[in-house]
Amino acid sequence: MSEVTADGRPVGLYAVLPASGEPAFVHANVAPGAAVLDLSGCGGRFADSLVALGHPVTVADDSAAMLALVRDARAVQTVRAGLAALELGERFPVVLVASTRVNAADPVVRAELLDACRRHVTPDGQVVMQWLPPSWFDRAVSFTGRTGPVEVGFEVESFDGTVLHGRTTYRLDGARWEQRAPVRRLSRAELHAALAGAGLRFERHLRGGAGWSSVTPASALRSSPTANRQRWPLTLIEMPRRRALLRSSPTANRQRWPFPATTNTPRPGG
Repeated sequence: MSEVTADGRPVGLYAVLPASGEPAFVHANVAPGAAVLDLSGCGGRFADSLVALGHPVTVADDSAAMLALVRDARAVQTVRAGLAALELGERFPVVLVASTRVNAADPVVRAELLDACRRHVTPDGQVVMQWLPPSWFDRAVSFTGRTGPVEVGFEVESFDGTVLHGRTTYRLDGARWEQRAPVRRLSRAELHAALAGAGLRFERHLRGGAGWSSVTPASALRSSPTANRQRWPLTLIEMPRRRALLRSSPTANRQRWPFPATTNTPRPGG
């Protein structure tokens, strides 16, 4: 498959690129069986595994080709719509935004993403979001690595202190894909301001994944004095389960880059 989406995602790449522990990480940080709206733009890369872990999943994307990559079509609901027009008429306890989408160079794209999150998360729900912190930009370098069987190479093309332009190349069995997605360096204050503009608020960092955060509706935080606490208590039974899930992803703490979404640091492009 050589098709590329309007925003530059190579469809053939997402047909073969495996997850890097993200589904297990999300599963360990949300309520068991919670319904998930996936706005990550990665086809079925996370959705199929989340269904296997017991979560009803809806995937929204403006690309029919990306939606066609969902393997478990009977279990995963797919909706073709862009972020600005997305209006499902229902809300979800979990909205998933993996990879570097919140660091989009275009502030309009970021605002559309966050507005869609706010429209679709329940009042007491959470947006599980990846964010590239300023420290990633400060030490960004070209590198090579692997995501499962896929060889990955990232090249920094330019960085003006605010927007980083890079090229990621993927190779598998003679096939080759390129992806470019400029990303913006957002300080913590800038991120929080963007969230506030959409009626959202940072709640807490999620342990075990660099750059992962839990974000909630701002109104829910103002009305609940316990909003900044762990929303579903880890019992003595659940704590070993959570540790086991995180240990089951040996690559989770090794990723240095951000693109098609990796558990601890996304890569500019996914």
